Amino acid sequence: MVTDCHWHTTGKETTGEIAQAIEQAGLDRAILFAPYIPLGDDAGMPMPEANQWMAGVARELPDRVIGFAWIEPTLPGAVDEVERCVQDYGLRGIKMIPNHWYPTDEAVFPVYEKIQELQVPIIFHSGILYGYQDGSRFCRPAFYEALINFPRIRFALAHISWPWVDECLAVYGRFRHQWHVYHGKRPEVREIQMYIDTTPGAPLPWRADALQKALAFAGEDCLIWGSDALPGNSQYARQILESDRRILSQQLGVSAATQEKYFGGNLSRFLGRP
Repeated sequence: MVTDCHWHTTGKETTGEIAQAIEQAGLDRAILFAPYIPLGDDAGMPMPEANQWMAGVARELPDRVIGFAWIEPTLPGAVDEVERCVQDYGLRGIKMIPNHWYPTDEAVFPVYEKIQELQVPIIFHSGILYGYQDGSRFCRPAFYEALINFPRIRFALAHISWPWVDECLAVYGRFRHQWHVYHGKRPEVREIQMYIDTTPGAPLPWRADALQKALAFAGEDCLIWGSDALPGNSQYARQILESDRRILSQQLGVSAATQEKYFGGNLSRFLGRP
């Protein structure tokens, strides 16, 4: 089964268009993020309406779509919105982009606390941030070390944090060390918290190098594959799928069993519940 962990939406797609796009991309399922409107942009849906829309799509396409809320933690009511999205709407996880806030900001910790309580995962943008004014400085992977204070949160750093791939892997090593030291000694340390979302990210000339480093250092059990597609460009998702298969098989010599984990198997553990 091939599951893409990283699809965006605009809020204008129909469920029929989404189902067709997932099939055309060669996927079995995809995580879809609720449509996100950057702060200061008056176009599009406000956060609560966007998450309601995503919940409706996920309800209508339960075998195809895994719905994630998009939470802007600096907005009023963000903690309540997390609870509503998970408890009332049944969304399976949270997507966040640090848009002029740092993952280390204690002001966003109440949102982390609620997510930890509800036991759903987070996919964070990490790495260079196109399309946002002066945004990349908030998305360095080292800032996510703050999640060590919330040991029951599973989270993934998207794009292998490109161009800061080595820094991303160093942060993964920090969380792996935490697990090795405290697993079985502290009840709150149950599993390695951090996963790596390999969504590009790295342009093709750097892609094989980034994947080779991730596999060599982090191993095969923490990588989840995604494409960064929209339902309107499903062929892009297919291109990324086929390209990564070639890189893994022909350039890196990765086994079929490891590729099965990479293209969907690991995502089941990341999601944490059916």
